[in-house]
Amino acid sequence: MKSRIPIFVGLFMAANLLHAQPSQLLDEKLLSALRAEAAHHHPATGSASLRAAASNRDVAGLRLWDDPQLGVAFMAAETSKRRDDGDLRLSYEQALPKPGMFAATRSKTEALHRAELEKSRSSVIETGAAAAKDAIELALADESITLQAAQLKWLGTMAENARQMAQNPDATSIDALRLESELARENQLLAAAHRTRESIAGSLNLRLGRPLESPWPILHLSADPAPVPLAAAEIARIPRVNPLVRSMREMAAVANAETRIADRDRLPQLAVGVDADIYSGGDFRSASVGLKMSLPYFNRDSYAAKIQASQLREKAAVKDIETTRLEVAGGVLAAVNDAANAAAQAHAYSGEIYGRALAATEAVQGAWISSKSPLTDLLEANRLLFSIRLEQRRLVATQLAALEELNLLVPNQP
Repeated sequence: MKSRIPIFVGLFMAANLLHAQPSQLLDEKLLSALRAEAAHHHPATGSASLRAAASNRDVAGLRLWDDPQLGVAFMAAETSKRRDDGDLRLSYEQALPKPGMFAATRSKTEALHRAELEKSRSSVIETGAAAAKDAIELALADESITLQAAQLKWLGTMAENARQMAQNPDATSIDALRLESELARENQLLAAAHRTRESIAGSLNLRLGRPLESPWPILHLSADPAPVPLAAAEIARIPRVNPLVRSMREMAAVANAETRIADRDRLPQLAVGVDADIYSGGDFRSASVGLKMSLPYFNRDSYAAKIQASQLREKAAVKDIETTRLEVAGGVLAAVNDAANAAAQAHAYSGEIYGRALAATEAVQGAWISSKSPLTDLLEANRLLFSIRLEQRRLVATQLAALEELNLLVPNQP
């Protein structure tokens, strides 16, 4: 009976060691902080922000009036003629804006600016999601290491029990040797898990702009999966929150403005001119005011074709928006389905499946300690218990990754 107590202590230690270590919960608060840090430091978000700022200056750089033109001409003639008519001609010409052209151009430039803002927002969301996924992977690695460490401790306890049992004159040391071999194998797996963890932590540090070797606390996932949103509700949000759809909607507005610009471009160009003749001696001779007008009639077919091309592009832009919305909706359905499946399986693996595996392992351990069951049955039962616990952790991480993918398609942030 002395050896039965450490056997069951080792069994329950494998299940409880995960919660005994000091660690940090990977919750939405931590994920939000990591997303913000990644967006602040990643160069992709910086370049997108600069492009948005440049497009804003494009709006500020618009002008209603074209630059006026000044001219000067010198007369080469006899002195008397130059004195009578004036030997210097000064001219001033100002093109008049076409009605509606400035408003259409400004509308186009503002739409381009809003499109760049959406691209900048998309870059922020994407870099944040990449960091969040690395953090989820890091938490899963920590969960795996914790469970593998518990497995090692359990195997050590079993090996000690096997050595005690081998002291019986009727027993052999085969079980003890087999358990030592299992310990050596698990040690190698644990070392590999630590190396993987270091690689993931390095990748996360790079995304956050931190030094490569910056330490990370032990992260752990929540015990249960997060709630899964409704697919229909998320699909309804696509036109309002998806950066790509919003950006394409602005590009449709650009196409609409280009149609208006093409329509205004076919109007005659008017210009007011003033000419003054003076004598170099300082006397004023004459002045004239004139109006110039271009004749777009000869290029009417060209202007009409340009308008039709702009209209076709506008219609195509509207169709592209609907195509993209349908593609995003498909991605939303897939992400919600993945999250729901992972959540359902995680609940099952932490409930009925785990409970039955634990009961089976307890029964096999009791049989093994009384020499009624071979060590292979005990190891197989324990591996099954370990794999169920690890799979439950993986499913929780899978659900978090699916929700992160969903957040890429229908972001919660404004």
